[in-house]
This record gives sequence, structure tokens and C-alpha cells, in this order.
Amino acid sequence: MRAKMTRMVCGCSLFMVAFSSYATTLHSGVYEGLLLAVSPTGKITGYYSESADDSVKRTCTFFLEGHVSAQQPNTITSWSSSVLAGHIATNNTGVTLAIPDGQNHVGCMNVLMPEIATGLELDTTQQTHWQTLMQISSPRAYLSSTPDASTQRKAWIIKGDVVGVIQTHGDWAEVEYVGNSGKTTHGWVSSSSVQPLMPPSS
Repeated sequence: MRAKMTRMVCGCSLFMVAFSSYATTLHSGVYEGLLLAVSPTGKITGYYSESADDSVKRTCTFFLEGHVSAQQPNTITSWSSSVLAGHIATNNTGVTLAIPDGQNHVGCMNVLMPEIATGLELDTTQQTHWQTLMQISSPRAYLSSTPDASTQRKAWIIKGDVVGVIQTHGDWAEVEYVGNSGKTTHGWVSSSSVQPLMPPSS
């Protein structure tokens, strides 16, 4: 009887461990090459970027969006030039991103690991408080120390760069830009200089 109870407890414990790895709430942060933002309402926005340096530098980039669901994995839509379906879920060290046809994103065939088809594990490298991700739409978005043009600094972010938005205030957005080296640049930009991540028209 005692041996049977022990087996039951062990089996139950293994089930709870497996369940907990997928029951953890998805959080905003940097997961290796993935920038991820989760809003208070559960909207997911993401940007993946990875490069390979051989004789020619190759880059794989794509965007994603979705919504946190009651049960993981969470369904997402990813896009570069085409739109592809996938899933994202938490694991013990970060997130698992699965896009069955992910290598078909522009530039990704010889850069993105084949595991993207069944589940690419990405470790947490930085936790953030991003509400959403947006893309710089003006040639240069100058950073200010506060939501006021009088505190503008010499630093700027260029068109096409993706930033994490911490909050908005009037016509301003508090943003963070994570460079290729992992260094984070923080400041306020005019809301007119950023735009939401939008999938291509179907």
C-alpha cells in the first residue's frame, strides 16, 4: 500500500511539474533574439531577429502578434512578407516559439534553426515592463529625458527600429531600444514618430 501511495505521489508530482512549465504567465522581455511585449489586457506583440555571418551576412527577421489564452500554448500570427501561424508558450527558462513553416520567412531558411517548426526554446535574457512593441516611422526619433521637447537629447533611434513601449503620456511614448549588443537605450519619443506592428494586408 505504501509503495502504491509513493508511486501515486511521484506520478502526481511529475504531472504538476509538466503542467507548471506551461502554466506560467507569459511576460514581456528579451528572449535571446525575440523581443516580446504582453499588455495588461493580454495582447502579445513580438519581433524576432537573428543574423548569421559567413562570407555574406544573412538576417532573419519577422514580427508576431497574438493574445494570451487561458490554456497554453498561445496562438500567434507571424509575418515578414507572408503571414504564418504558430504558437508561443512559457517554459522553465524562457519561452518556446513554434512556427511550422517559420523557415519560410524571408531570409530565415539558412539562419533560423529547424526547431522553429516544432518548438524553438529561447532563454530569458532580460525582463521588461513593455506594454507593446512599436516601430520607428520617422527618419530619426530623437529621445527626450521626459515627455517634453525641452529635454530632448542628442540620441536618436532610426526608422525601422523596433522599440518596447513602457507607457504613453499625451503625445509621447516612453520607449526602450535594445541594440544588437544587448545594450538598452531609454527615453521618450513623440507618438507621431512610432507606429504599431501591422501584418501585411491579406
